[in-house]
Amino acid sequence: MSISVGRDEIIDNYRDELTDAEIYAALAGVERNEKLRNELLKLSQYEVEHAKFWKSIAEEVGIDVGSVKPSRTSVLFSILVRRLFGLGFLVKLRESAEIEAIRRYGNLVRKRALGPYTDKLREILLDEVAHEEVFRDEASRFEAFIDNIRDAMYGMSDGLVEVLAAVAGLAPVVINPILITLAGLIVGTAGTLSMAVGAYMSTKAQRDIRETKLSKIDMELENLNVEDRVKRVKETLTKFGVDEDRASIAALSLSDSVDVSKKVVEVGEVGFSKEALESPGRSALYTGLFYLIGALLVIAPFPLLGHIIGNVGSLYISIVLVAIAQAISGLLTAISGSGKITRTIAMNIALSLGAAAATYAIGTIAHDVLHIAIT
Repeated sequence: MSISVGRDEIIDNYRDELTDAEIYAALAGVERNEKLRNELLKLSQYEVEHAKFWKSIAEEVGIDVGSVKPSRTSVLFSILVRRLFGLGFLVKLRESAEIEAIRRYGNLVRKRALGPYTDKLREILLDEVAHEEVFRDEASRFEAFIDNIRDAMYGMSDGLVEVLAAVAGLAPVVINPILITLAGLIVGTAGTLSMAVGAYMSTKAQRDIRETKLSKIDMELENLNVEDRVKRVKETLTKFGVDEDRASIAALSLSDSVDVSKKVVEVGEVGFSKEALESPGRSALYTGLFYLIGALLVIAPFPLLGHIIGNVGSLYISIVLVAIAQAISGLLTAISGSGKITRTIAMNIALSLGAAAATYAIGTIAHDVLHIAIT
C-alpha cells in the first residue's frame, strides 16, 4: 500500500512537530513548577519522535527536509505569552492548533494515506490527544478566569461599539469637542445603566428558571428509591451541562439528599454549569463597569486632543483604541470558546468600525448637504 500524502503536507507536518518540540522545551526552561517542567520536557521529547517519524516518511518518498527548521517566531511568541499571561492562557491559545492537528492526522488515519505507516500515525494521534490531559488543571484555571471576565468583555465591546458610533456621527456636525465629550458621556452613562440592568435581569431569570427546575426535581425524588434517585440526578446534571463521568460521581454524592438544589451549589466544582449559578449582581457589575470603561476609552481623545488635532483627528485615535480593545476582546472570546482567533478578532473590529463608518457618513451628509453644524 503506497503513501498518498502530498509533498507540502509532509514538510508542514515535519515543521509543525519540530516547532512544537522547541516550544515545549523552551517552556520547560522558564517553568518553575518542577512537575510541570518535567511534563513539558516529556512532551518535547514526544514531539521530537513525531518529527523523526515525518522525516522518515519524507525520506521514503524522496523529500529532503534537511533545510526545514522550526518556526522561531512561534517559539518566541509562545514564551512571550507564557511570561505575560501564564501557562493556562497559552494552553488555551494553542488549543485550536492542537485540535486542527488532531483533525488532520485523523483524516490521514481514516484514509490510510500513509499505507504501512498508518498504525504508527495512529499512535502519534493518540499522543496528541493525550497532550491536552497534561494541562487539564492549567486550562481549568484559565476557564475560571474566562468565566469571571466574560461579562466584562461583552460589556466593554458594547460600550466601544455604541459610543464610537455615536461620536463618529457627531464628529462632522459638532464643532466643539467638549460637546462631543458631553454627548458621549450621556450615551455612555445611559448605556451603562441599561446594560447593567439588562445583565442583572437576564442572569437572574436564567438562575430562577434553573432553580425552579431543580426544585421540581427535589419533589419528584422524594418518592424514588436510592437507585432511581441516582439515575434521575445523573440525567438532570447531564442536561445542565455536566459530562457523564462527572455527573455519575455527583449523582452518587447527592443521592442521599432530596435537596438537590442546595447540594448542587455546594458541589459546583464537579462541573455544574457555571452560567446556571452565576450571580446576577456580579454579572451586572462587570457588564456595566466595563461598558463604561469602553465608552471612556472612545471619548477620551476628544477632551484631551480635540482642540489640538480637531474632531476628525480625535476620532481617528478613538478608532485605533477601539481596534486594539476589540482585538483583545476578540482574542479572549475566541480562546474561551476555542474558536477561530483571527476570524473572531477581525469580525469584532469590522463590526465596530462598520457601525462608526455608517454614523460618520450620516453626520457628514447632515453637515455637507443639509448644512447642519453645532458650535
